[in-house]
Amino acid sequence: MMTKDYYVILGVSRTESTGGIREAFRELLKRYHPERVGPQGARVFQDMVEASQVLSDPERRKLYHQGLRPAGGSAEPQPAPLIVGQRPQPEPVVPESRSVLRDFQTIQPSFEALMERVLRNFTGIGVPKGERVEGLTVEVLLSAAEAARGGVASLGVPVFSPCPVCGGSGREWLFPCTYCREQRMVEGEETVRIPLPPMVREGTILEVPIRGLGIHNIYLRLYIRIAA
Repeated sequence: MMTKDYYVILGVSRTESTGGIREAFRELLKRYHPERVGPQGARVFQDMVEASQVLSDPERRKLYHQGLRPAGGSAEPQPAPLIVGQRPQPEPVVPESRSVLRDFQTIQPSFEALMERVLRNFTGIGVPKGERVEGLTVEVLLSAAEAARGGVASLGVPVFSPCPVCGGSGREWLFPCTYCREQRMVEGEETVRIPLPPMVREGTILEVPIRGLGIHNIYLRLYIRIAA
């Protein structure tokens, strides 16, 4: 039974075309080829290849979709979740996602600048000419045991959608929309689950695109630290 989210691995939406999937794979290939990232990136590279092979083949993609939500039976064991933070913490009974923009003390550039950058993906307003994709670095601190066994880092990424009350107009009849405060958009959050390979090393950097969430001008850049 399949348990990997191939769409998250490639950073594409579930409605992405075959051409878009192949293009996303080519872009990731430039970053994660073993000759560039070394042996520690082999697991990520293998997942990318596997995801591309399945999603770019219409028949295999159809079968994969059928296996995303099985009607019954037990699923394969999931990797142990890891918590993102500044200090090692005991393993929680119920793992929680950590917000990349709210659960960390230091944000560069500023919180406001990052939120504006994310918002532009959903409104298309105020996009600078020639805006480039930039990495948002998130420090992941693991214990030695967590680094040895590998697992999953769950990160909450902000997303925006049209206000459900005013429909994205910013107005309720003749009056300002009090729900979105005339901003037309409301903020939400989507969780991205990032697999961390077993025996991950101190200083490993994982770059994760989030185009599947509709965000094209930012990618997540995970910097692995291991507590002494």
